[in-house]
Amino acid sequence: MWPDTQRTIASRPAPHRRFVPMSGLGAGRPGLLYPGEPENCRRDALHFLLILGHLGLLLTVFKVFRIEGRAFQMLVTLALAALPVHYVLPFRWKKPAFVLASLLGLTWVFGAATSACVTALAAILIGVCFLPIAWHARVAILAALAVAFGVATTRPGPLAAAIPDNVWPILATMFMFRMIVYAYELKHARRPETLVDTLSYFFLLPNYCFLHFPVVDYRTFQRGYFAREVHALQRAGLRMMFRGTVHLLLYRLVYHELLIPAEEVRNAATLAGYLVCNYLLYLRVSGQFHMACGMLHLFGFQLPETHHHYLLATGFTDYWRRINIYWKDFMVRIVFNPVVFRLKRRPQPVALAAATLAVFLSTWLLHAYQSFWLRGTWGLGAPDALFWGILGVLVLINVQLDARGTRARAPRSATPSPRRVAVRALKMAGTFTTIALLWSLWSSPSVGAWLEMLCRGARIADSATDIRDLVAGMISSAA
Repeated sequence: MWPDTQRTIASRPAPHRRFVPMSGLGAGRPGLLYPGEPENCRRDALHFLLILGHLGLLLTVFKVFRIEGRAFQMLVTLALAALPVHYVLPFRWKKPAFVLASLLGLTWVFGAATSACVTALAAILIGVCFLPIAWHARVAILAALAVAFGVATTRPGPLAAAIPDNVWPILATMFMFRMIVYAYELKHARRPETLVDTLSYFFLLPNYCFLHFPVVDYRTFQRGYFAREVHALQRAGLRMMFRGTVHLLLYRLVYHELLIPAEEVRNAATLAGYLVCNYLLYLRVSGQFHMACGMLHLFGFQLPETHHHYLLATGFTDYWRRINIYWKDFMVRIVFNPVVFRLKRRPQPVALAAATLAVFLSTWLLHAYQSFWLRGTWGLGAPDALFWGILGVLVLINVQLDARGTRARAPRSATPSPRRVAVRALKMAGTFTTIALLWSLWSSPSVGAWLEMLCRGARIADSATDIRDLVAGMISSAA
């Protein structure tokens, strides 16, 4: 089993509900609380106004620096307007109000026609989940609908002509992965899921400006609802949005000022610069994920962090744990654990190897599936296959080494020795270099183009000349 793969917020208990007397709203205590509400909903005007002011400042930054375009700024504006209403509503109306705000955001960003089509098709998919038939039959109907929708997007016909083109990417980003999670939950749920919980899971307000959206776990999403004091939740959301802002601004700096086209790589120096900057473009994804989950925190949904210092990974298993944590948890729950369970009678190395390979094969195929819905093309080329295949083998090797205990684990101390610091730095540098190299392969149009770029970058002599000229120019300027 991968270490620490199950440490998610889903293991936390549901929020404690403390009932107050019917006479007075929180009489004798700070803050307002309606009768029968959880203690975590207690309201305080001063705390909330400070949070609202911070959100307004963030919106100003978004507008000044034009972060993530018009749709994102519209949804943050809508959140700023809807948040006071959501804050003062009784607890039982908060989740329906969030769903209503999400529907309004969908309509405002994409228009009434697109919103009506997305809502109608979503109603069909969700309605199938509530049919009083066997779970396998419902899954078969959902799969048939996915195939039918896919055919409708690629072949001209009356359905394709009647539905706007932008409906399919929006519908896909809402359902293509979250429906897998939801169907899994339906299979193992002890009681039927409520309609408002289902709608709040699929109609997520920030989803309409970020088509690449984190795979939010359904049970984590529901159990984290007001799991902490509301103002602490909202402050955590603002911190996530701030980190997302920093990531997105760094992405713009790298993309507009530092990144060079792959065609301009001509020596080792330019190759190193391209590899580093090309990998750092992922800052946009991590920034968007922080923004999306931070916005959901504002409405009471406590979610775990989406990334954890992935640039500082010291190994490939460590990298897999740190980057896109939601996807890792999704794969562990849907693929890794079932495969390990089915092979529990086999030797542990065999079970771990089969489960790890199944995870990366599924990741490759599901990313190709995502590419079809969002871009209209299948990501099944040789660069994609090599990227996920090589990364899967590297993670598999690390998993086997961890399982066998061949790595010596030095005891932790308050002040690590210089040797430990140096070893850790070398591991980080090696992991970063390998991932950056693989990332350049993944983003190349073909394996031939990638190899040609590497051959151009192998010109060490030209690189040394360029570095010497650069240093000489800096010295002359200083003089």
